[in-house]
Amino acid sequence: MAAEPKLEDFAEPVQIPELFIGSKAPELQIAKFVKGDSVQSFEPGQVYVVEFWATWCGPCIAAFPHLSELQEEYKGKAQFIGVNIWEGVDDQAERIEKVEGFVADQGERMSYTVAVENGSAMADTWMKPAAQNGIPAAFIVDGTGTIAWVGHPMNIDKSLEQAVSGELDTAKAVENYKRDAMVMSAANRFAQGIQSGSLEEPTVIANLLIDKYINEDQRMLNAVSWMLINADGAGEAQYKAGYKAIKQACELTEWKDWSILDTYAMAAHKLGKNADAVKWQTKAVELVPADNTEAKAELQTRLDEYTAAAAG
Repeated sequence: MAAEPKLEDFAEPVQIPELFIGSKAPELQIAKFVKGDSVQSFEPGQVYVVEFWATWCGPCIAAFPHLSELQEEYKGKAQFIGVNIWEGVDDQAERIEKVEGFVADQGERMSYTVAVENGSAMADTWMKPAAQNGIPAAFIVDGTGTIAWVGHPMNIDKSLEQAVSGELDTAKAVENYKRDAMVMSAANRFAQGIQSGSLEEPTVIANLLIDKYINEDQRMLNAVSWMLINADGAGEAQYKAGYKAIKQACELTEWKDWSILDTYAMAAHKLGKNADAVKWQTKAVELVPADNTEAKAELQTRLDEYTAAAAG
């Protein structure tokens, strides 16, 4: 009897980076602090968040308000430092001038210390050895000057709270990192399989992800569902897996996210549940912001299709 597949079977072995949770934090190598208090070194007993960003990075810009809110919430308990890297401007003075203007335009969206690295020193001594290949990326440095967490700044809240209270379990954080890395590796293999047109393996991976690993992540559930139900050559197995994923995403968002409802209606339609598709696509159209006319028109077109199918 063949063993039941496990997600590990579809993921690359997890490699722990040179710079990781438990490592001593590298020094700060800053050309200029362009906003907020200057930080020359990590003071004992103080928690820091070192976050890396660039002016061209949309997800970085989207994270600014959240980081500002957290800086206000943890004022006096945690010091946030947004470090500009990978800017694509070789001349240091020109780069500083560009970043200063950008930060000034952001106003209260960036209500924390902001700095420009010295050359590529911070990218070279933090991001590269930590195997962080994308931004935004954030590091929590605890009161002993040790890296306590590494990840996307939009996912930092719980770990920061625990770091400030002294309750952050770094051993568990390492296990979570390994788990997240395995999930991302398997998710990449899933996506590659979908693109290749050979759907048996990606469907197995999808079901493993949906049932155990991404069942609380509505965005990943939505992405996996959309890829499954729109894959070339998709059939009942893919439609059922996609439907399962997006139904879970709808429940997580209390059936109030128009983009997720749009995917749900499509999955329902693919399975012949046309009355259900009409019901929730109608809701999706209602929830689209009035100024997003392009999306509203696109969803309305699909609603017309489902309505015609339901009418038989």
